[in-house]
Amino acid sequence: MGKLEETTALAIVFGNTRRKKRKENLVSIAKAFEYLVKLHGSQRATAEKVGLSAEMIRQFLTVLKLPDEVQQLFAKRQLDSVDVAKDLVALKDKSRQIAVAKKITGLLSTDARDIQRIVKGGQVPAKEARKLILQAKKEGLHIFMVDFDDETSRKVVREAKRLKKGPAELLREVILEWLNRKNERQRDRR
Repeated sequence: MGKLEETTALAIVFGNTRRKKRKENLVSIAKAFEYLVKLHGSQRATAEKVGLSAEMIRQFLTVLKLPDEVQQLFAKRQLDSVDVAKDLVALKDKSRQIAVAKKITGLLSTDARDIQRIVKGGQVPAKEARKLILQAKKEGLHIFMVDFDDETSRKVVREAKRLKKGPAELLREVILEWLNRKNERQRDRR
């Protein structure tokens, strides 16, 4: 490969590593990184050349570890997140990677948490959960969704385990206790 290919690869990399400004799809960016890694001998040497971390380069390259069918979804920009690529690669089973990738492209939501719920399996995506909640409400059940960041969620789960309760039970108790204290304060003011 000649100098022109290196120049083209560098231009793709420099112009497209930031998600919001990306004009190229992740497959093109990953192939540009793959070419540069081969040219410079390692991810570390390429990282120094382009001013990025070797880890970031490795993350972009994960797209190329996916089956062709999934790569096509990235090439068409139906999937457009390095984090989604990492989550899909973690599944190991190629047929599951394809199935989950297709399911993700069918989502109306592009919320990373919704996508992670699907990838990790077993949990219902937020859009489907909302439908279930509305249906339950008609049947007299009142369900509230609480959205925590990962760190807070882990703390709630740890505390619930320590108290030998489920996270939902713990949160219910905390909310009821808070409401009771609030009512007592209002009574005391009267």
